[in-house]
Amino acid sequence: MLKVKNIMPNISVVLVLLIIYVSTIPTYIKLLLAIFSILFLIPVAREMIFENRLRKIKVAFYTSLIFSLGFAVAPILNPLTSFDVTNVVGFLIVFFFSSIGIYCYGIPASIIAELVSKRYFKYRALVSGIIHIAFGLFTVAFSLFDSLHTSVFILPTICSIIFLLIDEITRRSLIESHSNLSHS
Repeated sequence: MLKVKNIMPNISVVLVLLIIYVSTIPTYIKLLLAIFSILFLIPVAREMIFENRLRKIKVAFYTSLIFSLGFAVAPILNPLTSFDVTNVVGFLIVFFFSSIGIYCYGIPASIIAELVSKRYFKYRALVSGIIHIAFGLFTVAFSLFDSLHTSVFILPTICSIIFLLIDEITRRSLIESHSNLSHS
C-alpha cells in the first residue's frame, strides 16, 4: 500500500526510469542506472538520502555544478578562446548529463560507501574514500563494451572524488553544528 509520504519518491523514480528508457545511451548503462534508481525505493536508502537536511541530494547538486563549471571553464582558460554562447550551452549539456549520472549512480554508490564505512569507525573516511573512488573507476569497465577510449571514463572518477570531498565537508560541518548545539 502506498503511503502519502512515499508518493513523491515513487513518482520521481518512475520519471527517472522513463527518461533512462527513452534515452539513447547503451543498454548496459541503462540497466545499471535503472538498478541504482530503484535503490531510491528502498526505505533505508531513502532515509539516508533525506537525513541531515537532504545532505546527499545537496552534495550531488554541488558535485554536478562544480564538475560542470570545471569542465566548461577549462577551455576558456586557453588564451586563444573567448567566452560565448557555446560555453553556456556546453556547461548546460555537461551539467545535465553529469547530474543524471551523479543522482542515479553517485548517490547510491555514496550510500553504499557510507553503510560499509560506518563499520570501520577509526578508518571511516579512508574506507569511504576507497569505495567512492572504486565506484568511479568501475565505469572503466564500460570501455570493454563500448568503442569509447578508456580515458573518457576517468571523468566519473573525478566526479566521485569531488562528491567524496563535498560529502565529507558537509558531514563534518553538520557534526560540528550538532555538537555545538548540544554544548549550548
